Amino acid sequence: MLVIGKWGKLISLFVLLVVLVTANGEAKVAAQNQQPERVNKEMSVPAKIAFTSNQHLFLVDGRDASGKIKQITKDGYAQIVGWSPDGKWLLFVKYKGNDNYSTPGYVWIVRADGSKTVQVDERAVFEMPKWSPKANKLAYTVNIGSNEVPSPLLIVKEIHDQGEVALQSSTKADFADFAWMPDGENMLVSLPAEKNKPMTLALHTLAGKPLTAYPIAEPPKVGEGIYPWAATGLKVSPDGKAVAYFVRYNSGSLSADGVPIQWFDLTQPAKKPIELGTGLAYPDWLAWTPNSDQLAFVDGTDRIATTNKQLKLADRAGKVKTVSPGPVVVDTYPVWIPKAPYTLLFTRGLATAYSYDPKKVMVPEQGIWRRSADGAEQQVTKGSANTADYYPAPSPDGKQLLFLRLDRAEHGSLFIQGIGEDADKQVELIKNITGDIGYYANYLPPWVSVYWE
Repeated sequence: MLVIGKWGKLISLFVLLVVLVTANGEAKVAAQNQQPERVNKEMSVPAKIAFTSNQHLFLVDGRDASGKIKQITKDGYAQIVGWSPDGKWLLFVKYKGNDNYSTPGYVWIVRADGSKTVQVDERAVFEMPKWSPKANKLAYTVNIGSNEVPSPLLIVKEIHDQGEVALQSSTKADFADFAWMPDGENMLVSLPAEKNKPMTLALHTLAGKPLTAYPIAEPPKVGEGIYPWAATGLKVSPDGKAVAYFVRYNSGSLSADGVPIQWFDLTQPAKKPIELGTGLAYPDWLAWTPNSDQLAFVDGTDRIATTNKQLKLADRAGKVKTVSPGPVVVDTYPVWIPKAPYTLLFTRGLATAYSYDPKKVMVPEQGIWRRSADGAEQQVTKGSANTADYYPAPSPDGKQLLFLRLDRAEHGSLFIQGIGEDADKQVELIKNITGDIGYYANYLPPWVSVYWE
């Protein structure tokens, strides 16, 4: 999710999203007095775990069965971004107020053992920061202009072992979105459409030097009012040869109800992008196989995340296969198990009309499912009629699964269980994990982040 819009159109888009959330009565539930607690103190898990509770950030080392939960933030509102490639640092954004809409957010890192926190920049972040896939470098944007006349900069910084932060580059950010390339040496950026200028993807060095440009559409007909504006949510394939993304319009309300999902082959720039479907613009709902052969994505219009969302797969040729059995269910959160043959995990529950009640889960009986390479499907986790499972985090070998089980709309516990023969052996590890249901129950950004050792 963007923190602040880049210019007038993007600012208007997200202001509209906030207004819609407020208008639909989706205020956060008041912080609970219950503190997170490690339930099982005998079972060790080879993973570092970050989670939120009562708007604050917590860390726990699963390898130490009796290890205490460490509270990292004690003021503001914490939002998890994710672990560094080596698992030594957790990246997060801390907002000064009690939400991530109305107050500025700042980039922070914390050492995995909780012993040191570092504010990366004293300026408010303009976009969600992103780790390099190869090194402890992060990129983010800040605004050195005004809200009326933004002047965004892309900042790249390196984090050293003792937490020293070194500036690598600072360049003009004249794009709508960016993504690290898998080699960690270059960036893929999205240039928005303007009069006589098409939407374009461009390869830049970290210092901002343009290398290659990929026009992905014709110049817009600006006079018609509404037109495709920019590619956002860029997800580059692990081999760096393709990218999946969402095509946002220059209309906030139209973009909020679903946008085209496209796939572009970076090795064949003369070819047009392939349109895979239409869905909500959440990069967390796009997932490549480690060998880049398949893309899992969630298709379905309407901003509500509790219905009309179907899991689909696309191959390298752009051929799409529907995995979902139909509108009776709702699918979200595709995650591939890293080990071949690649198995897909995802959440599935009965499609449910949107209705917020803090005492109830949003999608009752939602579980985590597994789809094997041969297409066979099996439900892996199963709670009760009053629970819903989220955020599947499989171990690299595909034998264990960490996940969040909600028992109320904004409250739950972290569980672990085996995948396969040990699928029924569920163990509750940490209780009283809390967070926000997100925009119309998308449960983004995630409340839990796992780094498997």
